[in-house]
Amino acid sequence: RDSSTSRGLGDVYKRQMPHCIIEYTRGVENEIKISKLVDVAYEGVVNSGIFNSNAIKVRAIPFEFYKSGLNPNDYIHIKLRILSGRTIEQKKEISDYMIECIKPHIGQTKSLTLEVIDMDIRSYGKHINGSL
Repeated sequence: RDSSTSRGLGDVYKRQMPHCIIEYTRGVENEIKISKLVDVAYEGVVNSGIFNSNAIKVRAIPFEFYKSGLNPNDYIHIKLRILSGRTIEQKKEISDYMIECIKPHIGQTKSLTLEVIDMDIRSYGKHINGSL
């Protein structure tokens, strides 16, 4: 589906790549398969209709040592890093959409949070090696 129109995003943003970084406490691995979580996050970003599927980058990073208030509860925190230019409403919409996509797949993990982070388009750099 092409929801870029319904979300008010122009074609220029479909060409942009997001980085979806899944941070999680090591105990989450006892609840779910992290490779499945990466797949679900990738599909969520693709199905949002906002980004070019060839440009999406998803990775997961476990934390062995952490402190979360006074409770030893496991959690998942997702950072969706996107090039700047979206409105707060657009960022909130993709945040809510991604939470809905991912929450059925977190098992008994206590907390799932997600933040959308702007990468300043004016200073963002990129090189793609054409010889590979």
